[in-house]
Amino acid sequence: MIDFAMLYDVAAKLNIMKLLKDKLLRQPDPAADKLVVVLAELSKIYGVIDAELVRYLSLYFDPQQGLQEERIVLLTLEGGQIRSRVAEASGHCHKIWNIYSRYLERWFHDALTPDEAELMNELFSSLSYADSQMLSALDELTRWLSQESTATLSLVDAGKLDEANARVRSARKEIMPARQGISGAMSDLMQLQADFIVASGTV
Repeated sequence: MIDFAMLYDVAAKLNIMKLLKDKLLRQPDPAADKLVVVLAELSKIYGVIDAELVRYLSLYFDPQQGLQEERIVLLTLEGGQIRSRVAEASGHCHKIWNIYSRYLERWFHDALTPDEAELMNELFSSLSYADSQMLSALDELTRWLSQESTATLSLVDAGKLDEANARVRSARKEIMPARQGISGAMSDLMQLQADFIVASGTV
């Protein structure tokens, strides 16, 4: 089972931003527009994770419909081609830290208590470094999808389509809690974006 504990931890830390949102909105700053950019970058990373999971979990092998498209998906996932998307996410993480250090740190220092500002610093640190929790989770996702796709492709090539479909169904159940966590984080990010978009228009 893929371990999304790291993503859950990041999602939990995002609650810090939710808790401090009203305080920041009461002291709007031009940096609010930069925070919207950060939230959009985070949404992209979560979007990469969910999109790749959906590609595998939506597979269904029906000999009457042909198997060519399904095999292409499996071969792509087996080969770990999402590593290019992981590399792109790495760029997002570096961009997040640059925005924080240039624009957001000062705003948080001015609008929040020292302890609250430190919590925000810890949040952005966990999002931004090259070995961040986000990137570690993406690496784990790549390995899991590659292994699952290899096993499923072997069943397909052996003509064991019922077993292949059963494997995908089992994976859906296995990873559902993680997908629910991802969905919740994306929903929170969208709401935060909406709130700070409004704030960015008031300064």
